[in-house]
Amino acid sequence: MSKEKDIEKLTLLPDRYYIILTKVDEETFTLTAYDTTGSYKEGEMPCSAAIAQEGLLEIMDIDLSSVLKMGALRIKNRDFIPPEDNVIKVDFGVKQ
Repeated sequence: MSKEKDIEKLTLLPDRYYIILTKVDEETFTLTAYDTTGSYKEGEMPCSAAIAQEGLLEIMDIDLSSVLKMGALRIKNRDFIPPEDNVIKVDFGVKQ
């Protein structure tokens, strides 16, 4: 595992489901999913957050082009989306 991935894992908070997209270039990205809850046991019914994470991963696998189209449409219509429903942008600066 890369040093960057090791650092990424150390910054995760407990009791969360993460999907992290990392830009490779203008056309490609990598996706990493983390479950820091420790509560999902094989054979048990997972919570809705775990199911949503799995569903998002599945839709990315089977229909990425539709996901990209919907994302582009959402960006185009961002002015009509309530601020609390938008992506929260964080600027860490150059050295972060």
